[in-house]
Amino acid sequence: MRVTAFRVQNYKKIRDTGWINAHGLTAFVGKNEAGKSAIFRGLSKLNPADGEKYDALKEFPRSRFTDEFYKQDWQVASVKFSLNSGEREELLKLCPLLPNIETVECTRCYSWNLIIEFEPAPKLPDINLSALLPLLKTSIEKVRELIAPEGKGEELKTVKESLLTQMASQETTLKGRAQKENVPKPEIDAIINVISSHSNEQWQKDLLQDILADFRIFSEQIQNVAQMHQAEEWVSKNIPYFLYFDRYDILDSAIHIPSFIRELNSQTKSPKHRVTHCLFKHVNLDIEKLRQLASSGRDQDFSAEIQRQVDERQILLASAAIAMTNKFSDWWEQRKHKFQYRADGNYFRVWVSDDLDPSEIELDQRSAGLQYFFSFYLVFLVEAEGAHRNCILLLDEPGLHVHASAQAKVVEFLEKLSRDNQALYSTHSPFMIDGNHLERARAVYEAEDGTTKVSEDVWPRDKDTLFPLQAALGYSIAQTLFISKQQVIVEGLTDYWVFKSINEVLGIKNRKMLHPEIALVPAGGIERLMPLASLLMGHDVEIAVLLDGDEPGRRAGKKVKEELLCGKENHCIFIGNVTGNADAELEDIFPEDYYLETVKQAYAGLEISFSAEEKRIAKLAKRVEAFFQRNDLGKFEKWRPARVILDRIGKDPDTIPISTLEHVEAIFNRLNAVFGH
Repeated sequence: MRVTAFRVQNYKKIRDTGWINAHGLTAFVGKNEAGKSAIFRGLSKLNPADGEKYDALKEFPRSRFTDEFYKQDWQVASVKFSLNSGEREELLKLCPLLPNIETVECTRCYSWNLIIEFEPAPKLPDINLSALLPLLKTSIEKVRELIAPEGKGEELKTVKESLLTQMASQETTLKGRAQKENVPKPEIDAIINVISSHSNEQWQKDLLQDILADFRIFSEQIQNVAQMHQAEEWVSKNIPYFLYFDRYDILDSAIHIPSFIRELNSQTKSPKHRVTHCLFKHVNLDIEKLRQLASSGRDQDFSAEIQRQVDERQILLASAAIAMTNKFSDWWEQRKHKFQYRADGNYFRVWVSDDLDPSEIELDQRSAGLQYFFSFYLVFLVEAEGAHRNCILLLDEPGLHVHASAQAKVVEFLEKLSRDNQALYSTHSPFMIDGNHLERARAVYEAEDGTTKVSEDVWPRDKDTLFPLQAALGYSIAQTLFISKQQVIVEGLTDYWVFKSINEVLGIKNRKMLHPEIALVPAGGIERLMPLASLLMGHDVEIAVLLDGDEPGRRAGKKVKEELLCGKENHCIFIGNVTGNADAELEDIFPEDYYLETVKQAYAGLEISFSAEEKRIAKLAKRVEAFFQRNDLGKFEKWRPARVILDRIGKDPDTIPISTLEHVEAIFNRLNAVFGH
C-alpha cells in the first residue's frame, strides 16, 4: 500500500488541509509556526509506529473545543492508498464485491475509530430489518396463495397453517426492534430452516422453492456484508506504519539507568524517552536486569552466575554495536562511522569513531546532524519492527543541523531511502529543496484566519513561505551557469520547468532526450536574454537560444543572431518553426483541450467559453488572455497552468499527450544537432 494523497482535519491549528498529493519523496516548505509539524504529527497517528493515540485535550483546536468537540466524533487523518496486484487479489479472495478495487481510503477519528472506504465503491446490499420485513410480509402472502396439487389439499393446509404461524410470529418480533438494525445471519437462517422443514416431499419443494430462494439470496447478502467487514479488517491490519521523527528525539550519549527506569514507570516522559527506549530494545537488554548487574559488584559477592550475566551483557552490547555500525554505514555514506555501546555502572554510553579519526568520542560531542540521523535510524529500526518496506517516514526538519553544502546530500539520502519507504519531510531551508523537482514541494502557510493551509497547485503570495522555494530554484540554476559548456537559454522559469520536466518523461518513454551535456538556463524574461547570453559566451560557453515564435521572441532572436551568433544563426531556434505554427509559444506545444483543462484546474471553478473573435486568435495563451480581459478576471498568469502540468507529470507521466512529447522531442533533436550530438 502506497500513499497517493492525504488530508488532516481538526488538529491543533489545522481546520482542513484539503487533499494533498504525495510522491515517493515530498517536501513540505514553510516558515516556523506555519503548521508543518502539526500536519506530520496529525497524519502519523493514522497508524503510529510509536503507538501514541490522539489526545483531544491537547490536540483538538482550542478555540473550538468547548463548543464543538463533544458534538461528534471528529475525523483527523485521512489517507488514500494505492493497492498493488497482490493486495487487490487478497481483498478479492476475502470479498467478491471488490473485483476492481484500485485504492482504499482510511480515516482515523479522535475516538480511534477507523473508517475504511474502497474506490470504486462497491454497492452493498441492504440487510437491515427494514429490508427484511417487506420480504417477510410478501413471503407470508405467497404462502397464503399457494395452491395444492391434486390430492394434496389437506396436507398443504397443514403446511400453510404451520408456516404462517411461525412466520407471523417472526414478523411480530422483528417489528418490535430498531428498523436500521442489521439482520444477524442466524436469524435469516432460522427462517430458511423453518421453510425447509416443510419441504420434505418433492411437491412441497416445488411450491416453496421461490419463497425459499428469496431468503437464501438475503442470507448470501448478509454473507457478502460480513466478507466486506473481513476485507476492511484486512486493510486495518495492513495499513503501513507512520513513523514520525522530530529534532527533539535525540539520544543522550550517557543514559542514567535508574533515572530512566523511574521515568519508564511514571506518567511523565521526556522527549528523549522514545529514542532511549528504542535503544534498549535494539540492544535486546532488559533494562531492569541491566540495573541489577550494574550494582552486582558492590552489593553481591562475585559468582560464576554473575560473571556469566556480565559477559552476556557485553556480548549483546558488542553485537548490537557491530550491527548498527554495518547498517548505518550502508545507509549513511558521508563518512564511515563505528559505534560502541558500553555499560559502565549505572550509565549506558554510546561512543563514536570514524574512518578519518579513530578516536572514540561521546555521541553528544559529535555533530548535531550525526546525532539526529543516528537517533532517527535507531527509531526506524525498532518501531518499524522489521516491516521497513511498509513504513511511511515523516521527518520534521531532518537537515536542520547539517551544513548548507551537505543538505543536498541529505536530500539525495532521503531520495535513496524513499525507494523502499515513502518519505515526507518538512524544511524551511532552500538547500533541502531539489530545484529540479519543484513538483515535489508543498507550500505550508498560515491563512488570514490563522489556520494552516497547504498549496501544491498554486503557491501562496507569502514572501516568507516562498523564499526557500525561490532560493532553491535560483541555487539550482546558478549551479549550471558555468559548469556545462553547452547551454540552451529559454525565456523564463515557466519554460525551464516545463521543458526540464518533459525531458524526464521522454527518458521514461525511451524517447530522444536533450543530451546530458546540454544545460537549460532560464533568462528570467526576454529583456534579460542578451545580457545572460553575452555573459555565458564570455566564459567560453557555447550557447543556443530557444524562443517563442511571437513577435517579441522573433525580435529578440534577430538581435541575438546579429550581435552574438554571427555565423551560427542555426543556434537560434523558435518553437513555432518546429511545431508547424510559426507564431507558436510554449503553451502551443499542448493540445488545446489539454491546456484549457489545466487552466480550469489552476483557476478553480473557471468555465471557459471563447467568443467568435477570440477563436480567431491563433496562439492559445493569447486567446486565454483575451478571455480573461473580456470577463474582467484580472491578469492571466501562465505559471499557474504550468504548475498544474508539472504536478500532473509528477503524479503520472502517462498523462502528457503524445503530440506534446513529439513536439518537445523534435525541439531537442534540433538542439542536439546544433551542438553536434
